[in-house]
This record gives sequence, structure tokens and C-alpha cells, in this order.
Amino acid sequence: MGTLLQDVRYGLRMLVKKPTFTIVAVLMLALGVGANTAIFSVVNAVLLRSLPYRDPDRLVRIFFNEPGVGLRDVRFSKPEMDDLQTRAGVFEDVSPIFEGSEDLTGAGQPERVEGVNGSFSYFSMLGATPQIGRLFGPQDFALGFASVVVISDGLWHRAYGADPNVVGRTLRLDNDLFTIIGVLPRGFRHPGPTVSGDVEVFGAAGFSAGPFPQPMRGTRILVSGIGRLKPGLTLAQAQARLTAMAAELRHDFPTDYPPQAKWTIEIQPLQETLVGNVRPMLLVLLGAVILIVFIVSLNIANLLLARASGRQQEMAVRVALGASRGRMVRQMLTESMLLSLIGGAAGIATAVGTLRFGLRFVPSNVPRLNEVRIDWVVLAFALLISILTGLMFGLAPALHSAKGALSSAIREGGRGPGYSTKTGRLRDILIVSELAFAVILIVGAGLLLRTLRDLLQENPGFNPTQVVTANIQLPNPNESGADPYLDVPHKAAFDRELLRRMKAIPGVELAAITSALPSTNTNPNAVGGIANEGFAIEDRPVESSQNLSAERIRISSDYFKVLQATLLSGRPFTEGDEDGKQLVAIIDESTAHKYWPTQDPLGRRVRFARDPTKPWTTIVGVVRDIKSDGLDIDGVPHIYVSTYQDPSRRLSVVLRTSLPAALLEPQIRHEIQSIDPGLPVFNISSMDDVLDRSLASRRFSADLVGGFAGLAMLLASIGIYGLLAYMIGQRSREIGIRMALGARRDDILRMFLRKGVALAGVGIVAGLVFSAAAASMMASLLYRVRPHDPAVFLIVPLLLLAVAVLASYLPARRATKVNPIVALSES
Repeated sequence: MGTLLQDVRYGLRMLVKKPTFTIVAVLMLALGVGANTAIFSVVNAVLLRSLPYRDPDRLVRIFFNEPGVGLRDVRFSKPEMDDLQTRAGVFEDVSPIFEGSEDLTGAGQPERVEGVNGSFSYFSMLGATPQIGRLFGPQDFALGFASVVVISDGLWHRAYGADPNVVGRTLRLDNDLFTIIGVLPRGFRHPGPTVSGDVEVFGAAGFSAGPFPQPMRGTRILVSGIGRLKPGLTLAQAQARLTAMAAELRHDFPTDYPPQAKWTIEIQPLQETLVGNVRPMLLVLLGAVILIVFIVSLNIANLLLARASGRQQEMAVRVALGASRGRMVRQMLTESMLLSLIGGAAGIATAVGTLRFGLRFVPSNVPRLNEVRIDWVVLAFALLISILTGLMFGLAPALHSAKGALSSAIREGGRGPGYSTKTGRLRDILIVSELAFAVILIVGAGLLLRTLRDLLQENPGFNPTQVVTANIQLPNPNESGADPYLDVPHKAAFDRELLRRMKAIPGVELAAITSALPSTNTNPNAVGGIANEGFAIEDRPVESSQNLSAERIRISSDYFKVLQATLLSGRPFTEGDEDGKQLVAIIDESTAHKYWPTQDPLGRRVRFARDPTKPWTTIVGVVRDIKSDGLDIDGVPHIYVSTYQDPSRRLSVVLRTSLPAALLEPQIRHEIQSIDPGLPVFNISSMDDVLDRSLASRRFSADLVGGFAGLAMLLASIGIYGLLAYMIGQRSREIGIRMALGARRDDILRMFLRKGVALAGVGIVAGLVFSAAAASMMASLLYRVRPHDPAVFLIVPLLLLAVAVLASYLPARRATKVNPIVALSES
């Protein structure tokens, strides 16, 4: 122990003795360890840490699929949910999930909040406890919606000022009156996607009476479900039983389950369904910061080798005085570990200080961000990274410096710092490795940046410039008597008055309505999302029985004109396409190509929901595809219908104007709330911003990996520059002799340039080989860019080679200025 303390004290003295070296090394380590700590804290919270519910491993997401017609996660009925509870024999509890946005009044200004309605056992299944009041119990049971709600901690603070007497107060959701019975803890989150943001109001329902239709097996209105498996039952065992039960149901109810659909039930771990979409992105980011640590370690190892060369005389004296090789290695490793721990501590401090600020830039679609924190697991990871980094950059220089016979040490130490062949070879290996890692990182960044560039240049099917949007949610009360928008005429009247007022705003050229803005369909299964709707085609009964589907979007007559979308054939909607007239529709190219590949779709008729009591809808136009589901999603069929014939409660206003959204916002809000003061108006922004937000996840990963790639390139160039500068300094006598014997300055320049370019070439080739092997792992993050994209794999090595040439040229040029007389006299 005394020897170790002696080594520590001596190591600290050596670090203080060389402050420039210590500061540079600590800064590089702080950067590497800090980045790893920050990214791992997100990975740990999102991917590794168990969900914050009771026995989270037993929680599953339930999917109802129709693989025979290519449909997954279709809606289901109340009897099917009851089958899971009573017939399947695998669940301790199940709950349907009814997600959607609701208009909140009675708590201040009208606002739109995210709501979830589940079964009365929803909270007990998750093991939740209230912060104030109580959660749902048997006394709250109702066949329809219960008249009580539980609110989130965020809504409690924002709307009620954290009033401890909030229990018993009432609020209105979509004009329905509810009583608050409890407040959830701050950390509770609904385990599923929503339209936007966290769920703030939780309700419960029996799903068996108004406003729900009579429970029938074929009446599928429920959108998703979660369940808790019975203790001791594995996922595979439960899946086998559910598959068998689905087969029994298909046999018992053949009219409700067409054979060609192959209706079945699937379960997945709840955590996997929450994080599966973001897993590739987070793993790529974690891989990027680990590569940064490798590059930092190799750079510091090079610095330590250079520093060790200057300590050869010290090593010679220590060997002469009886120090063993192991003792020498331990001393130098102690210095390396001190350096890595100091740098690691600085990195952790940086991560702790900047984490909350950095989380603001993480896309909102990454789940569980509220759980991100620097805990003991993250600290242990940071400590491990620091120790491994210290071993990585310290072991090779320590072994190399302690190696060799006593006579060699005395000889080399006696003549001062020198450049040995073994030292040079080791430094070459370190530089080649550093360049290889840099190539891997830069290739990955190149693929992501090219994907982002292509998406930014992607034609969305319309012109987003000079378009301002605003969103409204009409209330959908449970009691029909409280619904001012109960039927088509009332909704259509609101739509017409809304458009009249929007067009009257100074600076607005055109105005239109849509039920779904382009690129915003993030959660189709949520209430208000664009769901795939089944339809039948007239005179094609066989195909119609195979669950044809498309996304239905409601629009007003000037919608395509506002967006400057291209109508390929037929006519647009008119003000005369209203309730009581012939139902009409406009389809996009994808729908036409999919369902009428060799025919003209104009004049063809479709029937939504394949309900024989519904009237036929005539196709009157074909429009060029508009990217309603995201710029990176192609080929989804869409059918547009007139908002005056089939109005939606979820509305988005689109205005063509040269004025900015910020200037129009108060006028838009005033005009809408002049029609109905209880309507919340939200997300007023330009269409360019709407498209930009849809790319937030891809932009975040591309920018972050791109930044790390730039850092890797900088560190690699510093490594090459440092190596050649060190070589020139140590070989000044040799350079002087060469010049004294007649070598020209150009010969000296080429000699060192060849060295730098050769090392760069070997490192780049090695990096390209590893990049080609690993690129397929990024396929899910790319769009219309191949993992082995020729342009990226050509540009990256050329760029890095150019940087290497520049980094080599600067010290090589300095070598040409060596004065032979001075060099020989100093040697």
C-alpha cells in the first residue's frame, strides 16, 4: 500500500511538472468520457432500465393482426378483449387503451390535452399509486365512460397551481363534466405512444354502453391493448395459447373472421414496443461515442510515447538502481490511471452539468426521456470507461518504455531523447488504428448526412413555402345533447364559417381545411390519427373481401390549391360537394396504381367500411402523392373526401400567405375562438416548420454523429501532425547529415510526406474494410441510400487523405528549414 501511495504521489508530481501535456490530455479525456456518459445515460434509461411499473417483465402489448391481407395492429372488439381475459388463460389482467386528444375547459384557458381511457384495472395492473387522492376502484364502474378522472402531476401544477385540495374539483373534457379523484406521481407516464406529448388526463370505461356501440364481435372500435401475464408463464407459452385461441375463434365465428384474413393475436414485451423504433438510432450514437474514446485513447498513447522518449535517462537511472521491469510498468500505469481518472471526473462533471440542456435537443419521439439521469449505473459505466481508457492508452507506452536491456536504456538515455525503430513502429500502429476508427465514424456520418440531405430535398408533393397552419380539436362529448357538432350539417356550418373568417384575415390569400397535415401522422391508432380504413370497390367483390384499405383524409375545396399540389386528372372538390349530394372522392397516385393499375379510376365507386348500408362514393379526381405519413414513407394509399360531406372533429387550417406564423397567430386564435370560445387552438406554425419537425429524429442523429465525425477527423489530423513533428524533432541530426551530403529540400519534404500519406493510406483502407462490414447495421436509419453507398465510400477516403496530406505537409515543410550546421552541432 505504501508503494502504491508513493507511485501516486510521484505520478501527480510528474503530471504537474508537465502542465501543457496534462491539460491537453485531460481535456481530450473529458470530451470522450463526458460524451459517453451523456449518451449512455439516455441508452440506460430508454433501453436498459426496466419499465417503472410493478413486475415490468410480465407486461405485454397485445396486437390483433390479419397477416393474410398484410395488416398488423388492427382494431378489435369488446368481446375479443373479454376473450383475452376469460378464455385465453394467460393474462392476470388486460386493459384496452383508447388514446386521443381532448379539449380541456374549466381549468383556466381552454387547452388541448392528451388523454387515455382504459379499463378500471389500468392503474392496478401497472402497480401505480396516487400522489393525492385515489385511483380507479370498483365504486367507479360504468358500462360507458366513468364520470371521474385522474390527472397527471404536470397538469396539476400547470392548471391548478399544485392545489392540495384539487380532489373533488370538476373539469370539462369535450364538454363532458368529470370529477378529479386523484393526482399521479411526478414520474408516472402512460406506457404507449400518444398523438403528441405526455398523457395528462386518465379516464376509465366499460366500453359496453353509450357512447360506445353495442358490444358485438364484428364491431371493432378498440385501438390497442396491454396485459399482464400470469406468474410463471413465459412469453412463448402465452403466445402459443393465444395462437391456439385465435384458431378456435376463427372456427367458431367464421362470418366474423374471413379465412383469407388469417386473423390472429400477437404479444410483445411492453418495453420492446416502446423503444423498438429508437433502438437503432441510440445504438449508433453509443457506437459513435465509443469510437471517439478509442481515438482519444490512441492520441494520448502517442503523447505518452513521445513523453516517455524524453524520460529515457530517468528510466536508465531507475533500472541501474535496481528497479524491476514490473515496477517500472506499474509506475507508468499509475500515471496513466491518474490521468484517466482526472479526465473521467472532468467528463462526468461536464455530463452532469450539461445533461438537462442537451436533452432539449433530443427528439420528442424518444420515449422515457423523463427517466434520464446520472445514476449509479451511469457513474459505474463512466468509471469503467475511464479505467479502460487509462489501460488502453497507458499499457503500450508503459511496456515499451520498460522494455530493453540495462545497457540499451543507459545508452539511449545517455544521449538524450532519440527516435528508436521500435518506438516509431508502435507510433505508426497507433496512428493507423486512429485513422481506421475515424474512417468508420466518418462513413457512418456520411451515410446519415446523405440520408438527411436527400430527405430535405425530397419532394413532399406540394409547395410548403408561404403556408401557415393551425390546429383545432372539436369536442366529442359522450352526451349527444352537449354536442354542438353532432351531425354533418352542424360540422359543415362550422367549417364554412371558419374558412370565411380565415380568408378575411389581412394578408391571407387562400384558406383550406384538412383533417391531417402532411408528414404528421405519427400515431395512426390514436383517436385523431389517420387510420387505415377498409373499403370495397364496386363490381369487384372478390378483391373487396380481401380487406382493401387506404388512409381517408377530409379536406375542403381549396386544399390542393393552397398547397399547390398537382391534380393529375379529373376535378377538385367544389363548394357544392356537400351533405345530401353525391358522395365524391379524390385519390392519390399510390391508390390509383395499387387498385386500378391498368384502368382509369375516374368514375369508379368505392364504399367505406364495406358496409352494404353505406352509399357509394364516386372518384372524381387523381392527385399527385402528398407525403402525409412522413417524408421517408412512400406508397401509402390515400383517399380524400369532402369535409362538407364527411367532416372531421380534428381540423387543421392551412393558409397561403406571405406573412409569418408569429404575426398571424393572435388573429387566427381570435377568429377561431370568436366562433366557439371553448376551442383550444394549438401548434400554429409554418408548413416548413411542420416538415422540419417530422425530420427531428433523423436530423438529431445525423448532426450528432456528424459532429463526432468532425471531431474524429480533427483528432486524426492532430495525430498525424504530432507524429511527424516528433519524428522531425528526433531526427534533426539525420536530416542535417542528409542535407550536408547533398539532399535537396524537396527530397526531405517528399520523405516525410510519403511517411504521412503511407500511414494515412493504410489506416483509410483498414477503416473502409471495417466500415463495409458494419454498414449494414445502419440500414434501418437510411432512406434511399444504400449502406455501401459508392459516393460516401469514395468521398470519405479522399477527404481524409486530403486532411492527412495537409497535416503531413506542415511538419514536413518545417523539416526543409533545418540548418545542417546547427543540427549537427546540437547533436
